[in-house]
This record gives sequence, C-alpha cells and structure tokens, in this order.
Amino acid sequence: MNKSRNILYILLITFGLAFGCKSTKNAVPIQTNNGSTITTASPERMNALLFASGIKERMAGNNAKAITFFEQALHQKADDHASMYELSELLARENRIDESLVMMKKAIEIAPDNTWYKIRIAQIYKFIGDYEAYSGVYRQLLIQQPDNTEYYGELSSALLLLEKYDEALDVFNQIETQIGVNEALSLQKQQIYNTLDKPEKANAEIEKLAAAFPYEARYQAMLAEIYMKQGQKLKALEAYNKIRELDPNDPYIHVSISEYYRQEGDIEKAYEELLLALANTELDIDTKVQVLVFWFEGAEVNPDLKEKAIGIAEVLIQTHPDSAKGYQILGDVLNDNKEYESANANYLQALQIDSSNYVLWENLLFTDINLQDFVSLEIHSKRCMDLFPVQPLPYLFNGIGCYQNEKYSDALKSFEEGRKFVVSNDNLLGEFYNYSGEVQQKLGNFAASSLAYDKALIINPKNSMVLNNYAYYLSLRGDQLEKALEMAQKATEIDPGNNSNIDTYAWVYYKLGRYEDALRWLDKAINGDDKPSGTIFEHYGDILFKLNRKEEAFMWWQKAKEAGETSEFIDKKLLNKELYE
Repeated sequence: MNKSRNILYILLITFGLAFGCKSTKNAVPIQTNNGSTITTASPERMNALLFASGIKERMAGNNAKAITFFEQALHQKADDHASMYELSELLARENRIDESLVMMKKAIEIAPDNTWYKIRIAQIYKFIGDYEAYSGVYRQLLIQQPDNTEYYGELSSALLLLEKYDEALDVFNQIETQIGVNEALSLQKQQIYNTLDKPEKANAEIEKLAAAFPYEARYQAMLAEIYMKQGQKLKALEAYNKIRELDPNDPYIHVSISEYYRQEGDIEKAYEELLLALANTELDIDTKVQVLVFWFEGAEVNPDLKEKAIGIAEVLIQTHPDSAKGYQILGDVLNDNKEYESANANYLQALQIDSSNYVLWENLLFTDINLQDFVSLEIHSKRCMDLFPVQPLPYLFNGIGCYQNEKYSDALKSFEEGRKFVVSNDNLLGEFYNYSGEVQQKLGNFAASSLAYDKALIINPKNSMVLNNYAYYLSLRGDQLEKALEMAQKATEIDPGNNSNIDTYAWVYYKLGRYEDALRWLDKAINGDDKPSGTIFEHYGDILFKLNRKEEAFMWWQKAKEAGETSEFIDKKLLNKELYE
C-alpha cells in the first residue's frame, strides 16, 4: 500500500509541475500550514497534491502537518478513503483513538472490499478492547480468503481474549488441517485444554506433536516434564530414555533422569546419572552448581552424602579445571567435615583461579583460624584487605593474626581501621572493641583497654567473653576489683560451663584476699574439666600457698608445669617453693 502511495506521490509532483506551467485562469488559492499557497483549477487535482504533501510530511515524521494536509485533501474530496486511511493511522499515533476509529469506519463504508482497511480497523478494535468487533472483522476476512492462516491466527487470538475456548479450538483445528501439526498450534491447544481442565486432551496434543516429529528430542522432553508433574513416572522414564536414544549428548538428559531416580528414592542410580551430567562438558558449570544446590538442599547430612559430595566436587574439578567452583565445593564439603587442612588447600586453589570471590576468602580465613595457623591468617587476611578494602571482617582476622604473632601495634591498627567499615552489625562491632581491649592491655595502655571493653559491653552487656577478659585484666592490674568481681560473677552466670570464666571468678576472689571463696570456685573448674589447663593448676597452687598449705601448693605447681600454659614464674616457684606474682 505504502509503495503504491510513494509512486503516486512522484507522479503527482511530476505532473503538478507540468500543470503549474499552464494558465491559472479560474484558479482557487489555498493556504497551506507552512504559509505557502497552492492554486488549482480542479478540486481533484488539489486533492491529489494535498494527499502527496501529507504523505511527504508523514514520511518526514511531521504528523501534525500531515494531518492538516489530509484534512484539506478531504475538504477537496469528501469521499477520499485513502486520505481517511492515512488520517486514521496518524490520529491513532496522536492517541486520538476515537477519531481514528470514526475515520476508519468512513473509509470502509466507501471501500467495503478493501482488505487493508479491515485489518486496520481490526487493530483499532483490539487496541480499545472491543474483542467482539475484532473477531467479527476477521470472520469477514475469512469469508473473502478462507485459506488465509494469518487471518485464522488473528481470529483465534480474538476468541482467546473473549475466552471462547471451544471456538478457538475449532479455529486452531482448521489451521492444523491446512498446514499440518505445528508446535505453536499444539502448544496453544495444550494451553487451552489445561485452562478447560482437560489434562488428557492437553497431553494428547503434545503426544501428537511428538509422534509427528519422532526425531525431535525436545518434544520428548516436553512429554517427560508433563508426565513427571502428573505423577506418571513410568511414562516420564520412557520419554527420558527416548531422549537418550535420540540425543545421547544432550547435556540435560542425565540431570532429568537423576531427578527422576531421586524422586523415586533410588539415590544410587540418581547419583550415577548426576555424575554423568556433571562430567558432560556441554553443560556449563553454573547450571551444574544450581543442580547441586537443588539436589543437596535440605538433605540429611550423613557420611554417605558427604562421600558423594566429595565425588561430585572431584568430577567438577576434572571437567572444569579452569573453574574455581569445583575447588570451592570440595573445600566446603571438607570444611563441614572438619577436614580443615584439606579444605584450606582447596580454597587456596580456587582463589588462584578466581581471587575476586569474597566468600571464598572468608572461608579460607576461617579455616586458618580453625587450624590456628596465625601466620597464614595474617598473610591471607592482608591480601583480602587489599582486594576488599571496605569489608570489615578481614581487618578483624588480620588483627587476630597479628595479635597471636605478637605484632600488637599492627593488630591495633587493623582493629581500629576495620571498625570504621562495620555497618548495622553490633555483634561484629563488639568483637572489634573486645580485641582492641586485648591488644591495648598487651601494649600497657590500660585506660584505653578499659575504654574499649566498656564500649563492647555497651553494645552487648551479656557478652560473657568480654566480661571475663575485662575482669581478668582488672584483677591482674589490681584495679577496680569489686567491679571485676561483679563482671566475673555475671560471666559465670551467663556461661556456667565455661572453665575460663570460673577460673577468672576464682582469681578475682584471690586478688581480693578471699582465698576460701577462690578455692571453692577453682574446685568447680577442675572437677568440671576432663583436662584442666596449666593456668588453672597454677592458680590452684597459688591459692593453697596463701592458705598456708604449701606442700599441696608445690604439688599443684608441678601439675601446672606438666600441663603447660603457665605464667613465667612457674619454674621459680618450683625451684624456691615460694609464691611469685
């Protein structure tokens, strides 16, 4: 339609120029919207020129000017249905839908057999939601062209919008008669049957599609999915096996069969199929990880499952040696199994491949702590700080590593710097203050140590570790012993099974000179621990010495020496059989 209009436009311009050279006797002047004047002796010629100008402006995107020209063209020739058609389109573009519809109706009244006009008005009816009229137009068009599948498609769309599903099915069947079984048709019919709650007929459509294209594995996959959802598992397995025959390299088929066996409770077969899926290089690593998350989510953890998880991770590593994810999964499994050294090695391997994974770094740092490898913790946390400078946890780990390595100034720097990045996490902030208190104590900054502990207790007054450490360091200094006793008592009430808390409580009593109370509490610590520390034994000896039970004190100091973890005075105590503090 547009091509013919362009030709008409060229002809009109050509002949218009020729006519312009003739006499303009009896000409009628007309002012255009751009101020120029067109004169003509004939309304028909004027109509043609104005129509051509409208086409030109429409093509240039000047809709307002184009509308004016087409309206003037209609003024010259009231039955100009071509101008009505063009005006209808332009009015619709300007969102003047009602006027567009009126204009299109007028055009069809004048040219009732014009197919393009009917298609245009059908589009308008569809846009305004008049689906009855929309369907009615295509019924008329199908009378003119009963074999036009495009018209059948539009009619079926209208019927679906009207929820006239049975009529829509009839239309689809007519299309199918013309073009044969077709995926789009079959899926549409299946959807309608499902809407009508006719699952057997819905299934039959996909079965018919699969039968029509017996070598198309995708249709077998559709069938398998349907059967699985409907609980027809044997039929689903048949479809899966058919897929395996048609396309043995299908990257998803083993995943599907694995899931089938998993639902059937046959874990061994499910595991075998899963390994085959994971070994398929055509299946990308991200999809495999998603499958594994789904496969293991909510599963009961047991030795057999852990063994399978290790096997899965090893297959991933073999199949995707350049991906960090296999090493990460294996590290996670080993970490959960408390095999920290092997987990640590796999995390390091993963980070060599992808150092941008922050979660991997956290996992590595936790294994460093569990291994009490504080040299590695210091090194790894520093690297993590460099890569993720606003993540607070690496600073905490670095501070702990430096503290354990007796680099107290470096530790304090990490604690104070990392604390700035803590957001909406009071527990983590409390840990920073707790460790700051520890390191300030080591540096001899006792006031700063107390201030840090006070801030930690403001955040969490029931943090038994902070209460215990604060009380212990106050007792070592001989400072605020009543406050220390109160905190030590509170720590034992919060965590009564913690021997370190009990030892501190007893030690504060000792510093207060309440030796019988101290001995009573230390008895609880020793009796409640299968393997008490050397510190507890040494404190017990100190208390006995103060109670003038010196021989017993000497015996407990010897036990302390054997157990380890004593003060620097233990050898002197044993040598001279005297108390040194």
